[in-house]
Amino acid sequence: MQNQTNLRKLTYLFLGILTLITISCGEGKSGAGDTEGYIIPKTEHFKATTKENTQAVPGSVMRSLESYDQETGTYVFDKNADVIEDLKVGTVVLFETHSLRKIKSVTNKGGKIVVESEFARLTDYFKDAQIDYEADINWGDPGAVSSTKMIVGQPIATMINPVNGMNSVAATQAGVNVNLDMTLKGWKIKLKLDPVAGSKLKIELSAKRENVCSIVAKGFISSFTSNMNISIVDGMTQNFSYSNNGIQAEMEVKFSAVGLGSEIAILQIPAKIERTILVYGVIPVTLRLKANLKIIPELAVGNSSQVSMKLSYTTNQGFTFNAGNLTPQGSVSGANPRQTGDSNTATMGIAGMGVTVEFPRFEVGIFDTLVVPYLVMSTTFSSYLNTGLLSATPPCHLARLKYKANAGVTMSLFGVLSINNDYKLFEHEKRWATANSDCENG
Repeated sequence: MQNQTNLRKLTYLFLGILTLITISCGEGKSGAGDTEGYIIPKTEHFKATTKENTQAVPGSVMRSLESYDQETGTYVFDKNADVIEDLKVGTVVLFETHSLRKIKSVTNKGGKIVVESEFARLTDYFKDAQIDYEADINWGDPGAVSSTKMIVGQPIATMINPVNGMNSVAATQAGVNVNLDMTLKGWKIKLKLDPVAGSKLKIELSAKRENVCSIVAKGFISSFTSNMNISIVDGMTQNFSYSNNGIQAEMEVKFSAVGLGSEIAILQIPAKIERTILVYGVIPVTLRLKANLKIIPELAVGNSSQVSMKLSYTTNQGFTFNAGNLTPQGSVSGANPRQTGDSNTATMGIAGMGVTVEFPRFEVGIFDTLVVPYLVMSTTFSSYLNTGLLSATPPCHLARLKYKANAGVTMSLFGVLSINNDYKLFEHEKRWATANSDCENG
């Protein structure tokens, strides 16, 4: 009963904040409150009871947070955050709008309140919970400018938490308008993300390697809806589902290469756009959008390859965890793979090249914990030629466009250690073979 009472108090506090926002807006004053800089869901439900030995820190107190080290779990608050000194060692604390941690120590050092903490699960805090939302991610919404930021740092490895210590770069007036120009693994990379009319986010990505290879990828993704459902019963996660629905997208790739060799380049571009959804004024769900590039050449000296292809499509991507099992859920419709120019390879023997663009590639975090390391659309554009002159195989001249979606899911935050895997949502391809080609195994 005590925990239910505490939760009611949190609810009343949130409703009170909303009332203050309404009053302030009516008086012509700023009414941002604790929701400033967040996307507010268009629908949401939150019903929960907490376990014993749990506490909550209101979002208003989190304004006194001066620093937080995710790796060590160290918080530093200013002296005005008196409520922080009341946190008890061993309790699991929900720092509203920020994080969920188990308290190791609370000390006062030099006028600062320092909290040391360790990882905590949702199932350590909630005994029972039903949480769900649907939120619009609208790239063309001027009101969403403050909920968007660009992050530049080191490349992020697959299936791990984001690297700490990244530099935050302020968004421009348009809200996104990201421009990145750098050299990565010997490749000169340029990335531009820009909102366009019709609530679309346009991408331009190029990679050049001296005078032997040039790659240009251009496309867009539309606005879409983000959906999540969490169900906890008696301290155990029964359901967790997430999906991005209604994404319309297009990607065109043109490349040309001569004598590039056979070294595979995996370019994890260290730039992201973040949007954070605030569920019930308490739980932050952060979407991070990025793009990666993979280059797979087999071009000896004197060999060349080029491609010009485009893919347009609409897709829903997500998954559902229920009763101990995870089911991938993905679909693609209206797919239109096509050649927009020459796609061929020249060689006396066997040669070819493929370029994979990972975009959109989303990461999803709840509080400060990554739960979906990637929800990614991978599109591979390639050209291949086997003349048959240097092998016993029949000649094959093939252009191919392959597109697939995968989800990486890790559920340690939910107390489910068995889910930490990659799941294929769908995979399709379009092939173009020249006349008299035998490409059955190509």
